[in-house]
Amino acid sequence: MEEKFGKNTENDIEVDEITEDYVDEIDEEGIEELSQEKLKKLKEKLRQSDKDKMAALEELQRLRADFLNARKRLDDEKIRDRERVKIDHIERLLPLCDSFGMALQDRGFADLPANLQKGIRGIESQLSSILKSYGVDEINPEGLPFDPYEHEAIAQNGEGNNVEAVLQKGYKLGDIIIRPAKVAVGK
Repeated sequence: MEEKFGKNTENDIEVDEITEDYVDEIDEEGIEELSQEKLKKLKEKLRQSDKDKMAALEELQRLRADFLNARKRLDDEKIRDRERVKIDHIERLLPLCDSFGMALQDRGFADLPANLQKGIRGIESQLSSILKSYGVDEINPEGLPFDPYEHEAIAQNGEGNNVEAVLQKGYKLGDIIIRPAKVAVGK
């Protein structure tokens, strides 16, 4: 068995001899014809590979653009969500602002002990500081012309179009009106 697999015997034919004999039998035209066919097939495979590559590249570019657009939409949505949460938080604080404003304007406020007055003013000041840290501005239009985008007319005193009195302060965050000022219009 070792002879069969390990060493060549007289009956075994060398592979190189077969190849040489086969090539000798094929004439030059046959070789050229086979080479031309292989060359045509290879060129066609190359064209198809180029088409496949371009299609894959276009798909990759489309997917990349879709991904970037989705990321941008998500980032924009996150910013809008943060703004909504911020506005919601501010809206929850506004009744406190109104309560402190009414307390400070009440006639009985002056009758309170000085330390209590100071404490109430201090808390109101802290609340105002919190709103300012959020970028909230008060809408206080007293004496200015009525603006329906920032003011809500509750009372009309005469024919004028100026704000006579602010009945409830308004608030805005940048260009966003959180709550319009409730006003009396006249003169």
